[in-house]
Amino acid sequence: MEVCRKGNEDPLHIPSKDLHACEVYLAKRGLSTVPDLSRFSQLRYVWLNNNRIKDVNRHMFNCCLAELYLQNNEITSISGSLRHLTCLRVLLLHNNQLKDLEETVSELRNTHCLQTVNFFLNPFTQDPEYRQYVIHHLSSVQILDRKEVMQVERTHAFRLFSPGRQRILDTLAFGRRALTHPAGRIMTQDTFKLRGDVLKE
Repeated sequence: MEVCRKGNEDPLHIPSKDLHACEVYLAKRGLSTVPDLSRFSQLRYVWLNNNRIKDVNRHMFNCCLAELYLQNNEITSISGSLRHLTCLRVLLLHNNQLKDLEETVSELRNTHCLQTVNFFLNPFTQDPEYRQYVIHHLSSVQILDRKEVMQVERTHAFRLFSPGRQRILDTLAFGRRALTHPAGRIMTQDTFKLRGDVLKE
């Protein structure tokens, strides 16, 4: 079931018969705040794009939400408002006023199902390492800013933001190479001991 408020209706007034809806469409309504939609126990899809929303208050959505469209607003922060949305798969936040990259990404750290996210046309996307930062910290994302995340990008992001772990992996990889016979046979410690004894003779 879908709830669609008409232009002359109060978007904050939602009849009780609609509370089992799975979709709510409130785009292009001139909203400056997000209405409390937590009463929708089965809500999965919400359109709030193309409004004048500046803030997203805490727990305005139930935790089962799968897709949230907040693009083309005036949102300056999502801190404390989305971290409980553990089922979220699609989040569009492009063309807003988000300035703090670390704060924004931290808010989404529990969204392990998140696959598609848009941040372009926000101030923090001017950071030259923005894309790598998002790819590294939101590892489930497959589409970022309408562009597929490639494995080479994940590798680069890992090396950039986890240099310590990368050095350990490189060391282990070097150790494995050092213990490999040129013909491909693994050289064990016993093999080294045997070869040492032969050289002594």
